[in-house]
Amino acid sequence: MTQRVLTPDSNDAYTYEQLAYVEAYDAVLNADYAYVAYREQARSDGRWRVEIRSNMTAGATLEPDAIASQARAAGAQGKQYFTWGYSFDPSEGDPRHVEFRVHVAGGQPAEVELYVRARRFDHTPDEPHSVRFAWPGAAPLQAPAV
Repeated sequence: MTQRVLTPDSNDAYTYEQLAYVEAYDAVLNADYAYVAYREQARSDGRWRVEIRSNMTAGATLEPDAIASQARAAGAQGKQYFTWGYSFDPSEGDPRHVEFRVHVAGGQPAEVELYVRARRFDHTPDEPHSVRFAWPGAAPLQAPAV
């Protein structure tokens, strides 16, 4: 399968690691919604974050400190996950649904889910497409030298 959105190539400043990819076909638009999630890590100081990019919509940037703080709050409220970044909520007449969900375990970020539901040709909701990946740790990436 050829991806419609790609993870950047590692370079002198950053290393990149693809974490997940999902796409869903919207028959009404005759277009694919595609999302890639990747970890970006600075070679200079090891700082990292998770980026979600799309071919059709906005994405999200998940900074470790902000995600940890929100996960702690969500866990205290008994929530299983919280959403972050771009979302598209279904409405009457338009069942499309896009969410980036951060699943919580013990008040800590555990997994990230890319959730996409598009439409059939008759404007009814299609089956959802979803992919999850483990929240990355702080260990350095082992990327090949550039």
